[in-house]
Amino acid sequence: MATLLKQKNWYYLQFYNGKRRPQRKRVALKTRTKSVAIKQQRRLEDEYATGDFDPWLDDTVSIEGEKFSKDSTLKDALNRYIKIKARKDWRPTTTRNATYVLQDFIKRTGESRPIGSITEKHFNAFLNRSDIKYETKRSHKKKLKTFLIWLDENNLAKLTSKKLHIDNDGVEQEENINYFTKEDIEKLTCYISGKVAKDLKKGFQSEKLNALWLVDFIHWQRLSGMRLSETLNLRAGDINTETWEITIGNAHFVTKSKKKQVLPIESVEPLKEIARSKLAECGSDDDRLFGHSCRRHTNRLFNKYLKQAIPKKTYLNIHSLRHTCCIELLRAGVPIYTVQRWLRHADVKTTQRYADLLNMDISEQVGRVLK
Repeated sequence: MATLLKQKNWYYLQFYNGKRRPQRKRVALKTRTKSVAIKQQRRLEDEYATGDFDPWLDDTVSIEGEKFSKDSTLKDALNRYIKIKARKDWRPTTTRNATYVLQDFIKRTGESRPIGSITEKHFNAFLNRSDIKYETKRSHKKKLKTFLIWLDENNLAKLTSKKLHIDNDGVEQEENINYFTKEDIEKLTCYISGKVAKDLKKGFQSEKLNALWLVDFIHWQRLSGMRLSETLNLRAGDINTETWEITIGNAHFVTKSKKKQVLPIESVEPLKEIARSKLAECGSDDDRLFGHSCRRHTNRLFNKYLKQAIPKKTYLNIHSLRHTCCIELLRAGVPIYTVQRWLRHADVKTTQRYADLLNMDISEQVGRVLK
Protein backbone atom coordinates (compact mmCIF):
# COMPACT_ATOMS: atom_id res chain seq x y z
CA MET A 1 0.00 0.00 0.00
CA ALA A 2 2.92 2.33 0.78
CA THR A 3 6.63 2.17 0.01
CA LEU A 4 9.25 2.63 2.70
CA LEU A 5 12.06 4.87 1.45
CA LYS A 6 15.38 5.92 2.93
CA GLN A 7 17.03 9.18 2.00
CA LYS A 8 20.09 10.66 3.73
CA ASN A 9 19.64 8.14 6.58
CA TRP A 10 16.03 9.28 7.23
CA TYR A 11 12.97 7.12 6.53
CA TYR A 12 9.94 8.21 4.52
CA LEU A 13 6.68 6.57 3.51
CA GLN A 14 5.42 7.10 -0.04
CA PHE A 15 1.74 6.58 -0.86
CA TYR A 16 0.42 6.23 -4.41
CA ASN A 17 -3.01 6.95 -5.86
CA GLY A 18 -3.34 7.42 -9.64
CA LYS A 19 -6.61 9.33 -9.22
CA ARG A 20 -5.16 12.03 -6.95
CA ARG A 21 -2.81 14.92 -7.55
CA PRO A 22 0.01 14.57 -6.99
CA GLN A 23 -0.18 10.82 -7.60
CA ARG A 24 2.56 10.17 -5.07
CA LYS A 25 2.57 11.66 -1.58
CA ARG A 26 5.57 11.31 0.70
CA VAL A 27 5.30 11.36 4.51
CA ALA A 28 8.36 11.98 6.69
CA LEU A 29 8.59 9.35 9.44
CA LYS A 30 11.28 11.39 11.24
CA THR A 31 13.35 8.41 12.32
CA ARG A 32 16.67 6.87 11.34
CA THR A 33 15.79 3.48 12.84
CA LYS A 34 14.34 0.92 10.44
CA SER A 35 12.39 -1.05 13.07
CA VAL A 36 10.68 2.15 14.23
CA ALA A 37 9.96 3.14 10.63
CA ILE A 38 8.37 -0.26 9.91
CA LYS A 39 6.08 0.08 12.94
CA GLN A 40 5.00 3.54 11.79
CA GLN A 41 4.47 2.19 8.27
CA ARG A 42 2.09 -0.50 9.55
CA ARG A 43 0.19 1.98 11.70
CA LEU A 44 -0.20 4.57 8.94
CA GLU A 45 -1.18 1.93 6.36
CA ASP A 46 -3.87 0.64 8.72
CA GLU A 47 -5.14 4.16 9.39
CA TYR A 48 -5.07 4.95 5.66
CA ALA A 49 -7.10 1.80 4.94
CA THR A 50 -9.74 2.72 7.54
CA GLY A 51 -9.86 6.37 6.47
CA ASP A 52 -8.34 7.71 9.69
CA PHE A 53 -5.29 9.03 7.87
CA ASP A 54 -5.00 10.74 4.51
CA PRO A 55 -1.47 11.79 3.46
CA TRP A 56 -2.93 14.15 0.82
CA LEU A 57 -4.77 16.19 3.44
CA ASP A 58 -2.64 18.78 5.15
CA ASP A 59 -2.42 18.39 8.88
CA THR A 60 -4.89 15.90 10.37
CA VAL A 61 -3.18 13.32 12.56
CA SER A 62 -4.78 10.44 14.46
CA ILE A 63 -3.13 9.75 17.81
CA GLU A 64 -4.46 6.58 19.43
CA GLY A 65 -8.00 7.12 18.21
CA GLU A 66 -8.20 10.90 18.68
CA LYS A 67 -7.84 13.26 15.75
CA PHE A 68 -5.59 16.29 16.05
CA SER A 69 -4.42 18.94 13.65
CA LYS A 70 -2.09 21.90 13.84
CA ASP A 71 -5.20 23.97 14.62
CA SER A 72 -5.95 21.94 17.76
CA THR A 73 -5.24 23.73 21.02
CA LEU A 74 -2.06 23.29 23.01
CA LYS A 75 -4.15 22.27 26.02
CA ASP A 76 -5.84 19.40 24.13
CA ALA A 77 -2.49 18.14 22.85
CA LEU A 78 -0.94 18.25 26.32
CA ASN A 79 -3.84 16.36 27.91
CA ARG A 80 -3.49 13.61 25.30
CA TYR A 81 0.28 13.50 25.71
CA ILE A 82 0.03 13.09 29.49
CA LYS A 83 -2.57 10.30 29.19
CA ILE A 84 -0.38 8.35 26.77
CA LYS A 85 2.84 8.79 28.76
CA ALA A 86 1.17 7.98 32.08
CA ARG A 87 -0.24 4.76 30.65
CA LYS A 88 2.89 3.60 28.83
CA ASP A 89 6.05 5.13 30.29
CA TRP A 90 5.75 7.23 33.41
CA ARG A 91 5.64 6.31 37.08
CA PRO A 92 3.00 8.12 39.20
CA THR A 93 5.56 10.56 40.62
CA THR A 94 6.92 11.30 37.13
CA THR A 95 3.39 11.92 35.86
CA ARG A 96 2.66 14.29 38.73
CA ASN A 97 5.90 16.27 38.36
CA ALA A 98 5.78 16.47 34.56
CA THR A 99 2.11 17.49 34.58
CA TYR A 100 2.82 20.35 36.99
CA VAL A 101 5.64 21.76 34.81
CA LEU A 102 3.92 21.26 31.45
CA GLN A 103 0.63 22.76 32.62
CA ASP A 104 2.54 25.80 33.83
CA PHE A 105 4.17 25.98 30.39
CA ILE A 106 0.88 26.00 28.46
CA LYS A 107 -0.70 28.51 30.86
CA ARG A 108 2.15 30.92 30.26
CA THR A 109 2.23 30.19 26.52
CA GLY A 110 -1.54 30.15 25.96
CA GLU A 111 -3.80 27.13 26.48
CA SER A 112 -5.94 27.96 23.46
CA ARG A 113 -2.97 28.65 21.19
CA PRO A 114 -2.98 26.44 18.03
CA ILE A 115 -0.32 23.73 18.22
CA GLY A 116 0.99 24.61 14.78
CA SER A 117 1.96 28.10 15.94
CA ILE A 118 4.28 26.80 18.67
CA THR A 119 8.00 27.34 18.06
CA GLU A 120 11.18 26.61 19.99
CA LYS A 121 11.12 30.25 21.15
CA HIS A 122 8.06 29.53 23.31
CA PHE A 123 9.88 26.66 25.02
CA ASN A 124 13.05 28.70 25.53
CA ALA A 125 11.14 31.70 26.87
CA PHE A 126 9.59 29.47 29.54
CA LEU A 127 12.94 27.84 30.34
CA ASN A 128 15.00 30.99 30.61
CA ARG A 129 12.83 32.95 33.02
CA SER A 130 14.73 34.93 35.65
CA ASP A 131 12.57 33.67 38.52
CA ILE A 132 13.88 30.07 38.47
CA LYS A 133 17.32 28.70 39.33
CA TYR A 134 19.62 26.90 36.91
CA GLU A 135 19.02 23.43 38.42
CA THR A 136 15.27 23.98 38.07
CA LYS A 137 15.76 25.00 34.45
CA ARG A 138 17.67 21.77 33.81
CA SER A 139 14.86 19.74 35.32
CA HIS A 140 12.23 21.62 33.32
CA LYS A 141 14.21 21.21 30.11
CA LYS A 142 14.02 17.40 30.29
CA LYS A 143 10.23 17.51 30.64
CA LEU A 144 9.77 20.08 27.90
CA LYS A 145 12.11 18.25 25.54
CA THR A 146 10.08 15.02 25.53
CA PHE A 147 6.87 16.99 24.91
CA LEU A 148 8.51 18.94 22.08
CA ILE A 149 9.76 15.72 20.44
CA TRP A 150 6.28 14.17 20.74
CA LEU A 151 4.68 17.17 19.02
CA ASP A 152 7.24 17.00 16.22
CA GLU A 153 7.03 13.22 15.74
CA ASN A 154 3.25 13.43 15.43
CA ASN A 155 3.49 16.23 12.83
CA LEU A 156 1.61 18.65 15.09
CA ALA A 157 4.38 21.24 15.03
CA LYS A 158 7.66 21.64 13.21
CA LEU A 159 10.17 21.60 16.05
CA THR A 160 13.69 20.42 16.79
CA SER A 161 15.02 19.64 20.25
CA LYS A 162 18.49 20.89 19.25
CA LYS A 163 17.18 24.46 19.50
CA LEU A 164 16.08 23.95 23.10
CA HIS A 165 18.66 25.51 25.41
CA ILE A 166 19.32 27.16 28.75
CA ASP A 167 20.90 30.61 28.58
CA ASN A 168 23.31 32.25 30.99
CA ASP A 169 23.85 35.92 30.17
CA GLY A 170 22.77 35.24 26.61
CA VAL A 171 25.10 32.26 26.16
CA GLU A 172 23.94 28.66 26.23
CA GLN A 173 24.86 27.06 29.54
CA GLU A 174 26.53 23.66 29.52
CA GLU A 175 25.11 21.05 31.88
CA ASN A 176 27.56 20.21 34.66
CA ILE A 177 28.23 16.83 36.24
CA ASN A 178 28.98 17.54 39.89
CA TYR A 179 30.67 14.91 42.01
CA PHE A 180 32.45 14.46 45.34
CA THR A 181 36.16 13.84 45.78
CA LYS A 182 37.30 11.21 48.28
CA GLU A 183 38.43 14.07 50.52
CA ASP A 184 34.93 15.56 50.35
CA ILE A 185 33.36 12.27 51.42
CA GLU A 186 35.79 11.92 54.32
CA LYS A 187 35.20 15.50 55.48
CA LEU A 188 31.43 15.14 55.31
CA THR A 189 31.14 11.77 57.06
CA CYS A 190 33.67 12.71 59.77
CA TYR A 191 31.82 15.96 60.41
CA ILE A 192 28.47 14.17 60.75
CA SER A 193 29.93 11.58 63.13
CA GLY A 194 31.56 14.28 65.27
CA LYS A 195 28.48 16.53 65.30
CA VAL A 196 26.17 13.68 66.29
CA ALA A 197 28.55 12.67 69.10
CA LYS A 198 28.52 16.25 70.45
CA ASP A 199 24.74 16.53 70.12
CA LEU A 200 24.24 13.25 71.98
CA LYS A 201 26.25 14.58 74.92
CA LYS A 202 24.25 17.82 74.92
CA GLY A 203 20.95 15.99 74.54
CA PHE A 204 20.14 17.61 71.18
CA GLN A 205 19.90 14.16 69.56
CA SER A 206 19.01 10.81 71.13
CA GLU A 207 20.50 7.33 70.88
CA LYS A 208 17.40 6.08 69.07
CA LEU A 209 16.82 9.13 66.89
CA ASN A 210 19.91 10.77 65.40
CA ALA A 211 21.59 11.55 62.08
CA LEU A 212 24.34 8.95 62.32
CA TRP A 213 22.51 6.79 59.76
CA LEU A 214 23.54 9.36 57.14
CA VAL A 215 27.15 8.15 57.30
CA ASP A 216 26.24 4.63 56.13
CA PHE A 217 23.75 6.13 53.69
CA ILE A 218 26.42 8.35 52.07
CA HIS A 219 28.85 5.45 51.66
CA TRP A 220 26.03 3.28 50.28
CA GLN A 221 25.07 5.87 47.69
CA ARG A 222 28.67 6.41 46.58
CA LEU A 223 29.43 2.70 46.27
CA SER A 224 26.13 1.45 44.85
CA GLY A 225 25.33 4.42 42.62
CA MET A 226 21.65 3.92 43.45
CA ARG A 227 19.15 6.72 43.06
CA LEU A 228 17.75 8.31 46.22
CA SER A 229 14.23 6.96 45.67
CA GLU A 230 15.62 3.45 45.10
CA THR A 231 17.59 3.46 48.35
CA LEU A 232 14.81 4.92 50.49
CA ASN A 233 12.42 2.27 49.17
CA LEU A 234 14.88 -0.60 49.62
CA ARG A 235 13.48 -3.24 52.00
CA ALA A 236 15.32 -5.89 53.99
CA GLY A 237 13.67 -8.59 51.87
CA ASP A 238 15.13 -7.07 48.70
CA ILE A 239 18.63 -8.24 49.66
CA ASN A 240 19.39 -11.92 49.12
CA THR A 241 22.20 -12.72 51.57
CA GLU A 242 22.90 -16.06 49.88
CA THR A 243 23.59 -14.68 46.40
CA TRP A 244 24.17 -11.10 47.58
CA GLU A 245 21.91 -9.73 44.88
CA ILE A 246 19.87 -6.60 45.52
CA THR A 247 16.49 -6.46 43.81
CA ILE A 248 15.59 -2.86 43.01
CA GLY A 249 11.84 -2.49 42.59
CA ASN A 250 9.19 -4.17 44.73
CA ALA A 251 5.48 -4.15 45.55
CA HIS A 252 5.94 -0.72 47.15
CA PHE A 253 8.16 0.91 44.54
CA VAL A 254 8.40 1.11 40.75
CA THR A 255 11.82 1.81 39.21
CA LYS A 256 12.50 4.51 36.64
CA SER A 257 12.46 1.88 33.87
CA LYS A 258 9.29 0.27 35.34
CA LYS A 259 11.23 -3.01 35.55
CA LYS A 260 12.77 -4.87 38.46
CA GLN A 261 16.53 -4.53 38.36
CA VAL A 262 19.28 -6.52 40.06
CA LEU A 263 22.51 -5.19 41.56
CA PRO A 264 25.07 -7.96 42.31
CA ILE A 265 27.23 -6.97 45.31
CA GLU A 266 28.80 -10.35 46.16
CA SER A 267 32.32 -9.07 45.45
CA VAL A 268 31.78 -5.57 46.85
CA GLU A 269 32.74 -6.03 50.51
CA PRO A 270 32.07 -2.44 51.70
CA LEU A 271 28.47 -2.69 50.45
CA LYS A 272 28.01 -6.11 52.03
CA GLU A 273 29.34 -4.76 55.32
CA ILE A 274 26.83 -1.90 55.33
CA ALA A 275 24.04 -4.29 54.29
CA ARG A 276 24.82 -6.70 57.15
CA SER A 277 24.84 -3.84 59.66
CA LYS A 278 21.52 -2.38 58.47
CA LEU A 279 19.84 -5.79 58.09
CA ALA A 280 20.66 -6.51 61.74
CA GLU A 281 18.58 -3.45 62.67
CA CYS A 282 15.54 -4.62 60.66
CA GLY A 283 12.78 -6.56 62.38
CA SER A 284 11.12 -7.96 59.25
CA ASP A 285 11.64 -8.32 55.50
CA ASP A 286 9.27 -5.40 54.96
CA ASP A 287 11.36 -2.93 56.99
CA ARG A 288 13.18 -0.21 55.06
CA LEU A 289 16.93 -0.81 55.04
CA PHE A 290 17.76 2.71 56.19
CA GLY A 291 14.57 3.25 58.18
CA HIS A 292 13.62 6.46 56.39
CA SER A 293 11.15 7.12 53.58
CA CYS A 294 10.87 10.89 53.09
CA ARG A 295 12.92 12.30 50.20
CA ARG A 296 12.41 15.89 51.33
CA HIS A 297 13.55 15.25 54.91
CA THR A 298 16.57 13.25 53.70
CA ASN A 299 17.59 15.98 51.25
CA ARG A 300 17.23 18.71 53.87
CA LEU A 301 19.22 16.79 56.46
CA PHE A 302 21.97 15.99 53.95
CA ASN A 303 22.17 19.58 52.69
CA LYS A 304 22.28 20.90 56.26
CA TYR A 305 25.39 18.87 57.11
CA LEU A 306 26.94 19.46 53.68
CA LYS A 307 26.68 23.23 54.16
CA GLN A 308 28.40 22.98 57.54
CA ALA A 309 31.09 20.47 56.53
CA ILE A 310 31.99 21.71 53.03
CA PRO A 311 30.57 25.27 52.77
CA LYS A 312 32.25 25.93 49.41
CA LYS A 313 30.54 22.96 47.73
CA THR A 314 26.87 23.49 48.48
CA TYR A 315 26.13 22.93 44.78
CA LEU A 316 26.59 19.21 45.46
CA ASN A 317 23.63 17.06 46.48
CA ILE A 318 22.65 13.45 47.14
CA HIS A 319 22.42 12.66 43.42
CA SER A 320 26.04 13.82 43.10
CA LEU A 321 26.96 10.62 44.97
CA ARG A 322 25.63 8.63 42.00
CA HIS A 323 27.80 10.77 39.71
CA THR A 324 30.73 10.11 42.04
CA CYS A 325 30.25 6.35 41.76
CA CYS A 326 30.35 6.55 37.96
CA ILE A 327 33.38 8.84 37.90
CA GLU A 328 35.36 6.65 40.33
CA LEU A 329 34.65 3.48 38.36
CA LEU A 330 35.67 5.03 35.05
CA ARG A 331 38.81 6.55 36.55
CA ALA A 332 39.76 3.13 37.90
CA GLY A 333 39.61 1.74 34.36
CA VAL A 334 36.35 -0.19 34.62
CA PRO A 335 34.99 -0.74 31.05
CA ILE A 336 32.27 1.73 30.14
CA TYR A 337 29.69 -1.00 29.41
CA THR A 338 30.31 -2.53 32.86
CA VAL A 339 29.77 0.90 34.43
CA GLN A 340 26.59 1.28 32.40
CA ARG A 341 25.26 -2.00 33.80
CA TRP A 342 26.25 -1.11 37.37
CA LEU A 343 24.57 2.30 37.19
CA ARG A 344 21.72 0.78 35.15
CA HIS A 345 21.78 3.52 32.53
CA ALA A 346 19.26 2.76 29.78
CA ASP A 347 21.69 4.05 27.14
CA VAL A 348 25.48 3.90 27.15
CA LYS A 349 25.43 7.49 25.83
CA THR A 350 24.53 8.60 29.35
CA THR A 351 27.62 6.84 30.73
CA GLN A 352 29.67 8.33 27.90
CA ARG A 353 28.97 11.83 29.25
CA TYR A 354 30.99 10.94 32.34
CA ALA A 355 33.79 9.48 30.23
CA ASP A 356 33.89 12.71 28.21
CA LEU A 357 34.21 14.65 31.46
CA LEU A 358 37.27 12.59 32.40
CA ASN A 359 38.92 13.55 29.12
CA MET A 360 38.78 17.14 30.39
CA ASP A 361 40.79 16.05 33.45
CA ILE A 362 43.68 14.57 31.42
CA SER A 363 45.96 17.59 31.80
CA GLU A 364 45.41 17.77 35.54
CA GLN A 365 46.03 14.05 36.02
CA VAL A 366 49.18 14.01 33.88
CA GLY A 367 50.44 17.12 35.65
CA ARG A 368 50.31 15.35 39.00
CA VAL A 369 52.64 12.63 37.71
CA LEU A 370 54.99 14.52 35.40
CA LYS A 371 56.62 16.99 37.74
